Amino acid sequence: MSESESPKPHDADDIIEPEILLHIRQLELKLIFDTPPDLATSKDLILDRHPWGFKWWPGNPEPEERYNTTGLTPLACAIKQGKVEEAQRLVKEGARADVYGPEFGSLAHMAVALSYEEIHKIFPLLKLVIEAGADASAPGPAPERESLLCMVIRTLNLHSDYRHAICRYLIEDSGVDVNKRSQSTYPIILAAELADRKLVHYLIQHGAKVDISDHHGLRAVHYAVPSASNRCIGLLIKAGADLLSPDNYGRTPLHFAASICCWDFIRIFLDFLPEGYDINVRDNDGWTPLMWACKNTRSEPLKIKILVEDYGADIWPVSYNGDWSALKLANFTGELKGLRFLEPPKGQREITSETGIRLIWDPEFHKTPPGGHHNFNSCSNCRVLTPRPLYNCVDCSERFFLCFKCFGNCKDMHDPDHRLEEHVEPEMSDYSGSDSESDDPIDI
Repeated sequence: MSESESPKPHDADDIIEPEILLHIRQLELKLIFDTPPDLATSKDLILDRHPWGFKWWPGNPEPEERYNTTGLTPLACAIKQGKVEEAQRLVKEGARADVYGPEFGSLAHMAVALSYEEIHKIFPLLKLVIEAGADASAPGPAPERESLLCMVIRTLNLHSDYRHAICRYLIEDSGVDVNKRSQSTYPIILAAELADRKLVHYLIQHGAKVDISDHHGLRAVHYAVPSASNRCIGLLIKAGADLLSPDNYGRTPLHFAASICCWDFIRIFLDFLPEGYDINVRDNDGWTPLMWACKNTRSEPLKIKILVEDYGADIWPVSYNGDWSALKLANFTGELKGLRFLEPPKGQREITSETGIRLIWDPEFHKTPPGGHHNFNSCSNCRVLTPRPLYNCVDCSERFFLCFKCFGNCKDMHDPDHRLEEHVEPEMSDYSGSDSESDDPIDI
């Protein structure tokens, strides 16, 4: 980009915060803190047809795997094929429902795994096999061995009433433990990640612990940073969740909020934090929340201005490896280039740190060309959209990406036996040109 095409530098006075009317702010707080309605029950569901009148297009054959019933009992075959009446007949004739297999888990898991066009058959089959002796607490198919409750929360996300009614049945009628760990997570963490406010409230009502963490040390509050689509944070706060807890990589909910929240929601989150919190808390790489905000290519200059001018975020910190500062990250994202309030005035470019070290502002250090952009592939761990380099797993069946920051912890954040390679967008293939060592997969 030429000098003339570079973004115009932004002074703090150029970025004006729109006024939010008091009643709008009160409405937002009401949405965050009000108790949501109760979950749906099975009585609220239409159990004889698809909730949206879905009809399978005759020109698109049903998935072949539904017909592969090798090694299954007749009852398991009926469940896999969504044949409710056949399954009811077999149970009446004495077919056992307590069978388990590592390929399919329990018959209850098999019922939940029915395809979307047969969502209305899930609850009748699930209830049938559990009442016939299937263990609702049995693990799911290998190797994940996912719990039934977590499977319901994770997979039935296209119709919340069905998810809610089945969760309610499993917890109230089948005695499923709301705090049972599944793979590396818990039901309340999944519900917060999905921004399912009703379900978060219900799980808390039924004893879910709000400060349990997954295998990365992330808690529900890390996933519930407030946004237009996620207002679970108020429920977790009322339940006593710790808003300052770091994960395994030193990242607090404040780091995620600074990165993900829009300018209007960052104030709400910061005002929730307990008195005496550190706005400049560092993660294990030495990154402050302000640096996280500058890493996100979707961050607004106004949010960064609010962090610096209204909440005292320090512009001086440098990452522990000496590579990054807030201003350098802003320049790297490109979209945030030229934020003058991220550098000190010319007469204040030499300070003494809290540890007594003399610091001199070096303008050259903070300069960097913008990183390459990509087609909206957010990091699978920190959930942030950042410039390239971005790394994708070549061994996973599902898409898995790590940003340039998280890649340093790839052995802990992903399967250490999997290979990651630098991601190249389809339109970049001609530009990437010849084969080079940097294109080879990187063993982690």
